[in-house]
Amino acid sequence: MFDHIGHVLYHVLIVIFPILLYYLLVMQGNGTNPKLHSNKFLGMIVIILLLTISFPVSYANGFSYDFRIIPIFVAFLYIGLFQGMAVIMIMLIYSQILGDSNLFVILMNYVVITIIFYFLFKKYHSLLLNSKLVLLTIIYCLIVITRTITLVKNDQTEQILVMFIFSIITWITLLLVVLLIENLKQQILLQKELRHSEKMNVISQLAASVAHEVRNPLTTVNGFLQLIMRDENITEKQRNYIEITLSELKRAQSIINDYLSLAKPNNSNTQLINISEELAKTVELMTSYTNIQNIEVETSIKNDLFINGSKDEIKQVLINIIKNAIEAIDNDGLLSIDAFSEDQDIIVKITDNGPGMTKQQLSKIGTPFYSTKDKGTGVGLTICFQIIEQLKGSIEVESAVGKGTSFIIKLPTYRPPSTAE
Repeated sequence: MFDHIGHVLYHVLIVIFPILLYYLLVMQGNGTNPKLHSNKFLGMIVIILLLTISFPVSYANGFSYDFRIIPIFVAFLYIGLFQGMAVIMIMLIYSQILGDSNLFVILMNYVVITIIFYFLFKKYHSLLLNSKLVLLTIIYCLIVITRTITLVKNDQTEQILVMFIFSIITWITLLLVVLLIENLKQQILLQKELRHSEKMNVISQLAASVAHEVRNPLTTVNGFLQLIMRDENITEKQRNYIEITLSELKRAQSIINDYLSLAKPNNSNTQLINISEELAKTVELMTSYTNIQNIEVETSIKNDLFINGSKDEIKQVLINIIKNAIEAIDNDGLLSIDAFSEDQDIIVKITDNGPGMTKQQLSKIGTPFYSTKDKGTGVGLTICFQIIEQLKGSIEVESAVGKGTSFIIKLPTYRPPSTAE
């Protein structure tokens, strides 16, 4: 075994070096995709797989070991189920080319692994890092146990010690790879949040400037136009022109107020809010709007969902998102509003069956100056994201072209203390 230490370390380098290189390239390229640029990442995983299979660590009696399990694990967990199965197929085809005679046994083993990852895929990404490492350890221990049973059954017990030593090295390398990938994802998200914070800071300064330089002249113009409207000497045509001008001034004032909402700090006092009641009131408030558009509204709102926040700000978020959903729906559409508790969060899901958005549009939602509406500024949604972030929550947007859009608001639940009887 010790004669092959250099070869084993070479395998560790085969696995680690491409991921470190990819890490540097993504960070230097200011990557913003938490999915790690799936196609490029998949290509790198395939390269690692082919290299580790091509240069196995060989022992006596025809036994050899490699790290193929690591790229397969990574493909399933960090790229996707179909990509993971594609990597397995590439592994089987390449093993056939190299003349491996145990393809059926290998296929059966990886079918079991595929089934395991099929059931664990969604759960895995919701776990904390320590839990992920424990889960991977358990799965890999099951693989080691099956290998041990196979060696005992085939009366090859002399290989058990070597297999255990190599399995420990493989396990350590697997955990190291997972730590690198998780760190990369975290760094990408931090970069994205930093750029967002810098952009919001610029917008806040701009909004403060707009408040002093634009708002006062608009107020003056608005006042004089209203005085002119009272003049009996103007014609009806002139009066119509002034009404149109006042309407546009009102819209400009509304846009300026939105920007001012970005600039002013959140000094509102928080309080216990029954979001179930606030959501029901908001739906009732928007009923006339949905009736005009001939839109059906379906609601499923659980009772007594409590959060801690500002009632006015929460209402602003709900009205804004529901209004956007209504405007996205064509006539005779459907708007679904659900509210429920999940783990330690309150979930509010607002779904429309409108035209949906492309991936490019979806990536820009919530950023200032971007809107899918002709007359929108995008500031309203930016404020919604800002309010929810201040409440330690998040807004997720899911959309597909032709299938509609869902806004999923997650807020930490607040459970009022129970009173002693």
